Amino acid sequence: MIVTATQPQLCYLGDNYALDLNIQACVDVCHVEINAILPDGVTLVRSEPNGAVGKGNSLTWQFDAMKKGETRQNRVILRADREGDLCVCFCVTAVPVQFCALLCAKPILECSKCGPEQVCPGDPVHYTITVTNKGSCAAEEVVVTDLVPDGLQHSSGLNTLTFKLGTIQPCETKKINACFTAVKRGKVCNRINVTACNANPTSCEFCTCICCCLIDLVKTGPKEVPIGKVADYVITLSNPGDLVIHDVVLTDHAPETTSIVQAPGANICGDTAVWTFPELKPGEKKTFNISLTTCTPGYFVNRVDVDNCEHCRANAEFGTRWKGRPALNICFGDSEDAICIGQPVGYSIKVTNQGSEEDTNVKVVVNFPSQIVPLNAYGAAKGSINNGVVTFDAIPILGPRQSVEFRVDARAEQSGDARIKAQVSSDAIKQPITQEESTIVN
Repeated sequence: MIVTATQPQLCYLGDNYALDLNIQACVDVCHVEINAILPDGVTLVRSEPNGAVGKGNSLTWQFDAMKKGETRQNRVILRADREGDLCVCFCVTAVPVQFCALLCAKPILECSKCGPEQVCPGDPVHYTITVTNKGSCAAEEVVVTDLVPDGLQHSSGLNTLTFKLGTIQPCETKKINACFTAVKRGKVCNRINVTACNANPTSCEFCTCICCCLIDLVKTGPKEVPIGKVADYVITLSNPGDLVIHDVVLTDHAPETTSIVQAPGANICGDTAVWTFPELKPGEKKTFNISLTTCTPGYFVNRVDVDNCEHCRANAEFGTRWKGRPALNICFGDSEDAICIGQPVGYSIKVTNQGSEEDTNVKVVVNFPSQIVPLNAYGAAKGSINNGVVTFDAIPILGPRQSVEFRVDARAEQSGDARIKAQVSSDAIKQPITQEESTIVN
């Protein structure tokens, strides 16, 4: 313990003065007691914190414990009742302590196994084993033992597989992938045991049905259809297995943006068409038809699935791109409606695709009469001038809601009502769209 005391060097008779005491623990201690012996000629006014006043004009503070490096501040207010040196004596006692800590923890192992619920003989059977330590300390020397059941076969030919996972920390998870081959019909349950040198063993299992209940579902249709038209799809359902499939339910789900035009033999409810029939024999094949339409462009997938009382399920889908239509609009104008011979004039052309589909090879041609002579052509594409005809290079692609602008600078040459014609064409618009602008040359 280190004790430091400070007080004024001088005070006047009858005045109060403060004595500050600083106590610091150099090690962990308990039962700390501080004694201050006050000299004759002083009167205790107060202490902070309050100390116990004892015999012989003494003052005592007690603390249960102090940690290493901890400090405490005490203050004593005294009144000087005589002249001369006033000396206060301090005495500190404490008991050093030592601590011995022990962490009590326990590893808790949990395992799970997942895989296919149903396979056919000869199919690969993939299982995933998950081992997790849910405890508060590491599990050491963790070993997973997989007991291969009759009906499954591992490539190693062993009936017991062993996986050493080593150490698994708290909240850590380790996974194992195991692949078998289905060799015998029936329900097989693959069980695993998990052990560790410092944890209780645990186990889990997963069961798979090996059977020849098979169903095949195929859907075909057009890859691209214009919006507003009808797309016809063919659904082919077959049983390539060796078991009769009962209570078959075939459900076609039309995409949200499409609607069903017809589905012969089906019960149509909203965007769903449902066919039901009692059984599908081995080798038997059935076909179904459904027609859809939409006014929304985009790529939409039509999905169909089949279910039955044997839970031999399948699904198929076919995607169709519903193609919209481009719609070009031309805005043509001049900078001056009336000019004199020799004056310049500018013409602007703006082409906008207002449709829902991109257009390609968009071409702009401007025809000038003899009254106006084109001088320069520029804008979204390079322009060329030949005998009063301005031709701009084709725009390869003009997307929906996209616009391109062009400009032609010209000069008035002859008097008259000059009619300038702007034309736009594309791969989708073979017959050019024409807009005329009148400029009066005085």
